[in-house]
Amino acid sequence: MKVIFKRTLEETLKISSIIIVIAASALGGYILARNSGYSTVPAFQYYLNGILIRQHVVVFFLVNGAVLMTIVSSISSGLIAGEVHDGTLRILITKPNSRSTILMAKILGMITGCSILMFLGLIVLYISELVFGNFDGNIVNGLLHYLPAYIIYGYIVMFFFSSLGVLLSCVAKRKVIALLPLLVIVIMILGLPIIVRITMELSGNGGMASKVYAVDMNYHFGSMFRWCCDLFGGIHGTSNQLDITSILMNTFSRMTIDMDLTRSESSSSSLTVVNNAIPAIYILIVYLLLTCINYVSSFIIIRKKNV
Repeated sequence: MKVIFKRTLEETLKISSIIIVIAASALGGYILARNSGYSTVPAFQYYLNGILIRQHVVVFFLVNGAVLMTIVSSISSGLIAGEVHDGTLRILITKPNSRSTILMAKILGMITGCSILMFLGLIVLYISELVFGNFDGNIVNGLLHYLPAYIIYGYIVMFFFSSLGVLLSCVAKRKVIALLPLLVIVIMILGLPIIVRITMELSGNGGMASKVYAVDMNYHFGSMFRWCCDLFGGIHGTSNQLDITSILMNTFSRMTIDMDLTRSESSSSSLTVVNNAIPAIYILIVYLLLTCINYVSSFIIIRKKNV
């Protein structure tokens, strides 16, 4: 088991994966730092909220998004399918290892390696922000405050994608066949729903676009990300600052109000409010159940798989 664990860990921590994580995170931190300047001195909390919202978006879409999802998908989809295609699974089975032990060692090695890559990505992101940004200690503390939220969300992403990848890998005979559905899911989370939402908004059908929450995976993962951030203070900002999360993550939405209801909002006819169409905790429970079902199904299938 130790040999299989070590080999899987080494395959996960390939030089190419490490370079991709470092490069993407450094670029994300650089972009954040370079777009966090100001021409006039704003209120501290307003300035901090603006930086945090941009940081949240970079972590959601890049560090724990496209990069982590793709790496986990690539590794997990080849755990068993790759061994079957190469003919090495028969060799592993002939040794004093049960099939369940082999799969468990591979999963543990993959999760360990992906955890290292996730931590590396977040660390590089923060270092890049500090190197290229002109932030004082209070701003730095505010940015670091959400690191645990990013870690928790990273593990949600990691376990869900790895469970689905392992299941597909146990069913398929080639890695590419197992990988393609996972890449489609990545697009469904980070791309397609946003394009549909923007298109329908421009065509005047934005209300219809916001009523497909049950199948909107962008909203599902955005809500789980917001739930993680809520554990450490939540996502705050003005309506204009939160617009980017409304468009890209659908975690906030505009609510039309009567201008006579409050003088403080007399200059605006709408408020940005949390989008709780489906409570985040319900979404989290469903995805955790799916993750458990995927893993259990993988162990059942591997025991009966004809190799």
